[in-house]
Amino acid sequence: MKFRLPLRGKQLLITIHVLAVVCWLGGALVMLLLGSYMLKSSNGEQLYYTLANMHLVDMVMIRYTALAAFLTGLALSVWTNWGLFTYYWIVIKLVLTLSLIVFGIGWMGDWLSAVISMGDAERMHALSNPSFLSTSHALLGGAIANIAGLVFMTAISYFKPFGRIRKTARKG
Repeated sequence: MKFRLPLRGKQLLITIHVLAVVCWLGGALVMLLLGSYMLKSSNGEQLYYTLANMHLVDMVMIRYTALAAFLTGLALSVWTNWGLFTYYWIVIKLVLTLSLIVFGIGWMGDWLSAVISMGDAERMHALSNPSFLSTSHALLGGAIANIAGLVFMTAISYFKPFGRIRKTARKG
């Protein structure tokens, strides 16, 4: 017999999961706003401190809350009647969550480190550096992708579309 969470445990896990997703989404929104603000900096110090704040948001509001959202979502699917590979919407959320985390770690973290280094070294001159600008725009695009992905996952969590995965499809 599989382990199933009691009602109170499920409610607690759902609360933690929702709070983690809200924090992750909030962090992505803040990154978008700070990134836009950074590109309009009026001096080198403002540019650098905006980048430092982006780094702080990434470390505190995004990385750990994304991991918490993933782990609590995994636990909820495995320890409840939903199942991990029973419904399409759960599989879609799993794949999208892992994709956003890998994208954030594999690319966005490097992009943020690069613009911080350039901003520190060049200060205001960084805003005329084509490499700095293209990397900054990539970061803004990544923030938009995170926001879109998180909003989409929230919507499918609520509507639960696409139905159940057929047993024959699960075996093959």
